[in-house]
Amino acid sequence: MLCPRCKGRMFSETFYDFVRSFEAWRCTCCGEMLDSTILVNRARNNNAHLG
Repeated sequence: MLCPRCKGRMFSETFYDFVRSFEAWRCTCCGEMLDSTILVNRARNNNAHLG
């Protein structure tokens, strides 16, 4: 997977909080992180600007 910000290589990483664990993608070059929540929020914000 390529980073949408810098086109660097991304890898899957597991994160843990007090309640659950989740997986996200992290860029090896710029540190950009993407998970399902981030992608949904970005899509929602992009649609709000269109209307």
